This record gives sequence, structure tokens and C-alpha cells, in this order.
Amino acid sequence: MPFNSLAFLILLTASWLLVVWLRRPAYALIAASLVFYFFAGPFDTTVFLMTVGLNWLIQLFITRPRWRITAAVLLNIGLIFAFKYKNLVFGGGMAGSYTDTGLPLGISFYCFQALAYHIDVIRHQTPPARSFASFFLFKSFFPQLVAGPIVRAPQFLPQIERLFSGNRRRLRLIAYGLGLCLLGLFKKVVLADSLAPIVDELFAAPPDSAYQAWLGAVLFAFQIYFDFSGYSDIAIGAAYLLGLRLPLNFLTPYMSMGPRDFWQRWHISLSTWIRDYLYIPMGGGHGGWLRAAAVLVGSMALAGLWHGANGTFVIWGAGWGLYILLCRSLRDRVMLPLVLRWPLHMAIVVMLWVLFRSPSFGFALDYLAVMLDITAWTVPADATSPLLAGMGIVGLFLLHAAEYRLNRRSTLFTLRRWNGPFLWGLCIGLSLLLILLPSSNINPFIYFRF
Repeated sequence: MPFNSLAFLILLTASWLLVVWLRRPAYALIAASLVFYFFAGPFDTTVFLMTVGLNWLIQLFITRPRWRITAAVLLNIGLIFAFKYKNLVFGGGMAGSYTDTGLPLGISFYCFQALAYHIDVIRHQTPPARSFASFFLFKSFFPQLVAGPIVRAPQFLPQIERLFSGNRRRLRLIAYGLGLCLLGLFKKVVLADSLAPIVDELFAAPPDSAYQAWLGAVLFAFQIYFDFSGYSDIAIGAAYLLGLRLPLNFLTPYMSMGPRDFWQRWHISLSTWIRDYLYIPMGGGHGGWLRAAAVLVGSMALAGLWHGANGTFVIWGAGWGLYILLCRSLRDRVMLPLVLRWPLHMAIVVMLWVLFRSPSFGFALDYLAVMLDITAWTVPADATSPLLAGMGIVGLFLLHAAEYRLNRRSTLFTLRRWNGPFLWGLCIGLSLLLILLPSSNINPFIYFRF
């Protein structure tokens, strides 16, 4: 059930009405989450329900901390391995790059969430779920189920428990939730889906000129950002409408000034998961320089591997690790002025996205070779006008910068002042218009099948 569909709008509306009418709406949200997942099909639903049930049995019957963590890792990482990496290990070649439609919907996200839950309980950072029903809703809450944000038990489970006790927050500032949903739909339907066919054409084969190569890479950088951050905006806005708070997942990453800053703004719930459950337990920055470097690059390579069993993802993650390591090593030796730092950083980000988007490592090398060929800047006769393309890219960056202002508290205060039926109706009407816009291409959210 895509977020940009009429079916999702109907489900969200029905869920909101039940949350408003019922004092304890937890079971209604469980039912809505099941309806949402049933749309994925019997295979996806069976895998999900089995995963939730087995994780609950681990909590019930395995009490010793080390054994419990071992069981949780074997189950959740084993499921991801079984569906994502079996061909890589047992033959059949690598899985398809970019997205893999054969994966159970959202398996990487809900398995990571379950594993983090067990670790947090063992670390006494959160009490365990009081009942299977509260654990099930924690795992299955439909706005964030298939592509995050990856919620943590300490921040989300208490909110779930309040839904069962009736001691929940009042629904306030509905316009904020509706505004986030509208923003997410605009990013997906108007921006990401408009860029998708252009990017597909430019990545169909290694381009003939550096101009086309850079154009394709920059446009993909914006396509994946608008697509994934659009999903996160809708998820956070929908949860807000239902009385729950999800963590921020994006904070204008293309305004960052370096790799560390980028990962504090891009897919925040995954980057903090990698930091807290992988990088720090492996030793973090402790020990000698070589060991710290190996942990950093290894953690980022595993983060890349999480996206799929393709060498391009692993090299993409390792490339980020090397970039972070390089900046960390040169931090006190080389200080570039801001006017040079941001363009250089963005150029590296865009080139790394080529690895992510390419179907194979060989394709990525050919593509990057064209990008870096200073003699290949001739603009083909049938290419988009450089002036028009430049204006479009500048416009995308301006929209990205404008989004930074939308995340400020002043925007929240403005929405609070205008909160009311008129603004609600305006947001709902515009959202419905975006959902009903005719489209010649069906572009599912990119992270739905990671």
C-alpha cells in the first residue's frame, strides 16, 4: 500500500477517526497495521508475523543476556541474510543492485528494530514490553513499518504503552501532521517521480560526456533524497496525526559541510543505529590508528551491505568510511575556506551516489571515468540545454535550502497559530490532488524493498 495511494489515505483517515473516538485505540491501530501489511501479499505478511512471533518467544523464554542477544542476532540477521545474501554465498550471483523486488517488504527495517529492542532491554535502557499486544504494535505500527524511521524502544515503546492504558497525549496541532504529509507527497509525486525517468535514461548506459554524467548523478542525488525523505515526512506526519511521535530522519543533508555532518543529517535513524549497535561495540575510535580506521571503514561497509548483496553497496559504504577517515586525518592540517569546502564535499557525495545507483561495479567505474574526464565536456546535440539544466539544479538546491527553514521552530509556531479547519482542509485537499494526479510511470518508494 504505497503512501501516495488513495488506499493509504482511506486507511489513515479511518485510523485517525478511531484514535479520536476511542480512549484506548491500541487495538484499532493493530488492526490498521495488519490491513496495511495484508496489502503486501501473503508471503510478506507471513514472514513479518513469523518474525514478530519468534522475537516475542525469545523475550519470553530466553532470560540469560548473552544467550538472548545471540538468539536475537541469529534470528533477525539470519532472516536478512536468508533473503538478501543467500545467492551471494550459495551461488546464483549477486542480487540486483539499487532495489530488489523479491525481498519481503520492510524486512531490513523491522529486523533491525527488533534486534535493537532486545539489546536495549538487556542494557536496561528500556523495560520490556508489558504484553504481546504492545510488543506487536511497537513492531507493526504501519506508518514506519516498511521503511523507517527505525524507532528505538526507549523513545517509542512508552508511547505505545500509553495507548493501551488510555493515558495518551491529546491530539494537538493537526495541521503540523497534515503539513508533513503534504510536504512528503510533494517531494515524492512532484519532484522524485519527475526526476526518475530522466535518471533512468541517463543511467541506462555509461554516458558519452562528462556533462551528462554529472547531470545524471546530481539528479539521482536529488531523486533518492526527495523519495526517501518524502516517505519519512509522510510517516512522521501520519504518526503525529495518530498521537505518536517518530524521530526525525532527515535534516537537509545536502547543506552539510563534510561526511560526518552528512551522516548526522541523512537517514539519521540508520546512522545512529550503526553507531550505537555496531561501531561503538566494535571499539569505535579506541585503540591504535589502524584499528580505529578498520572499525570505521568496516562499519560503513556493513552499512552499505545492509542495502543489498551487491559489491556496489559495499564499496559505497567503504567509500564513505574512507572519506570520513580522510577528513578526520586532515582536520587539523588542511582548512579549506567555506567557498571551496561545500562544493568539494558535494562533488564527492554525488560521485559516491554513482556507486549506489549503478547495477555493477564495472558500470560504476565506466560512469565515474566519464565524470572525471576533463576532455569529455562536449555537450551532445540531443542533450538538455546546459543553461536549462543548470537552472533546474539551482532550483532543486534552493528548494532544499528552503526546507531547512521549514524545520525551524518558527514554522511550528506559525502552524499552531493557523491550526484550524481551514488549514486542515487545505492540506487534505492538496494531498488528495497529488494522490490523484495521473502518472504514466509507477514509481514505488525506493526504500520499500531494501
